[in-house]
Amino acid sequence: MAESNSARFRIFINARIEDVWREITQSEEPQPCFFNMKMHTNGKQAGEKMQMRTANGKYVGAVGEILEFDPPNRYAHTFRFTNLDDPPCKVIYELEEKDGGVEFTMILDDLTPGTKSAKQMTGGANLILKTLKSVVEKGKVPFGMKMIHIISKLTGPLTPAKCKTANWPL
Repeated sequence: MAESNSARFRIFINARIEDVWREITQSEEPQPCFFNMKMHTNGKQAGEKMQMRTANGKYVGAVGEILEFDPPNRYAHTFRFTNLDDPPCKVIYELEEKDGGVEFTMILDDLTPGTKSAKQMTGGANLILKTLKSVVEKGKVPFGMKMIHIISKLTGPLTPAKCKTANWPL
């Protein structure tokens, strides 16, 4: 079976659309659903660069450019891991109000089949969605994601030097 350059993940979240939107777009604090990274950008509008930095700000895990920012329904950006030389892909978040909550869809597009980036992105998508649901509905980070946060903090000093924030001007 051939690999696809696109993948779609969907989950129902029992919450207000504004709460889900805030969780995926806020930049004031680390985002538990995005591996406790903190978004940095000069503005949340199409054409602005964005970064996902470690909670302490020392490293940039991913970079991209905002393609669409249409609150509270659609947010899209390019995405590239800073530790890999793979080409960027596109991440699209779609939020639709449904009876009693929000249907949240994450679309990964323009993935380069066979790359480490494609494998990591598709492999982590369901964990991101499950964590988002738990954080918004219950205010809790699931145990598995908590462990990833702890391991990431402990292994931070092993992050490649090319990922240092100074190497990725915004």
